[in-house]
Amino acid sequence: MSQENVENVGDAAAAFNRGDLNAWWEYWAEDIDYRAVEGAPDDHGPIQGKEAMREYVQDWLDTFDDFRFEPVEITDAGKDKVIAVIRISGRAKLSGVETDLTFAILYTIRDGKIARGREYWTRDEALEAAGLRE
Repeated sequence: MSQENVENVGDAAAAFNRGDLNAWWEYWAEDIDYRAVEGAPDDHGPIQGKEAMREYVQDWLDTFDDFRFEPVEITDAGKDKVIAVIRISGRAKLSGVETDLTFAILYTIRDGKIARGREYWTRDEALEAAGLRE
């Protein structure tokens, strides 16, 4: 099951980057529980449910041209957990400023879908949150 979870996270990112948001949403549970890095500019507190997650993602898409969400590394973190190190990039529509940011997400998978996500500034923070240490 763990390898399947890793593949699902990778397949979801691939769907997003080819612009197939309908396919991307199929990887998310209806009751998704998500949180951006606490204290980050895009942290609006807990994101509950697929509709709230759609609004969060749409905000990113409305803010940036050429927005990319690329996995740098996807790791099995045991049982129902996956850690994805993600690189996002794009050009701000209003200012033209290029953005390039790398962070980690600890996903919890339930029935093949992403049911929970927590963003962390670093891979090490995500590993610690998963109860793993290197």
